Amino acid sequence: MSKVYRKFEDHSPYIASAVRGQIDLRNNYKLYKKIYKYYTKEGVSFTGDAEMDYNLIINYLSEDFSI
Repeated sequence: MSKVYRKFEDHSPYIASAVRGQIDLRNNYKLYKKIYKYYTKEGVSFTGDAEMDYNLIINYLSEDFSI
């Protein structure tokens, strides 16, 4: 189980739906901001482009949650 999974385990159904493209993670701004902050602390460099950064986060979540 990955560190990010353990940290956001309570939100895993919501995150899984976002990874599958069923919902937009940004609709839950607080959660999205927490995840963004987490990956920033982990060393991910974001571009500043909202759409590209969102896709980057979704890709990382997909890998970390093994979805």
